[in-house]
Amino acid sequence: MENGKLLWITGLSGAGKTTIATEVYTLLKNLHSNIVFIDGDVIREILGNDLGHDIEDRKKNAVRISKICEFLTGQNIHVVCATMSLFKEIHNLNRENIEEYYEIFIDVPMEELIKRDSKGLYTKALKGENKNVMGIDLPYDEPKNPFMKIDNSTLEVSIHDKAVNIIEKVGLN
Repeated sequence: MENGKLLWITGLSGAGKTTIATEVYTLLKNLHSNIVFIDGDVIREILGNDLGHDIEDRKKNAVRISKICEFLTGQNIHVVCATMSLFKEIHNLNRENIEEYYEIFIDVPMEELIKRDSKGLYTKALKGENKNVMGIDLPYDEPKNPFMKIDNSTLEVSIHDKAVNIIEKVGLN
């Protein structure tokens, strides 16, 4: 049996990973029936929201997401996964266990993320009102060799065009 492909779309909070991943999924759904969309926050909720947001719990959640993606791709289901999961251990786990793994890093400088901070996540963390915020008081591993790195700091290229670029490079068009 063939394996599905995993499009692991990752980046910091507010980078646009869910927006881009949703567009990728929407476009691919018209081309492939064997495709699912996974959002890391939704998986956390589905599994009972039993983990916190410190480093260890974030890693546990990332392993859960990775294992779900491994299971689905093993059933020849393509997966578009939007998840923060910025840990080199998870990226390595995916590379070791998922044959068709495509890591797509949505890159936005912290200064821009703070400007976009509609939920106040970064602002509160900078004031010490919020803890366990990746990029502020929690370190993260920026992917060293992602399959693709997408600069989402400006709107010069549309979300649609970014999604089409991902689909073409992964070879699902």
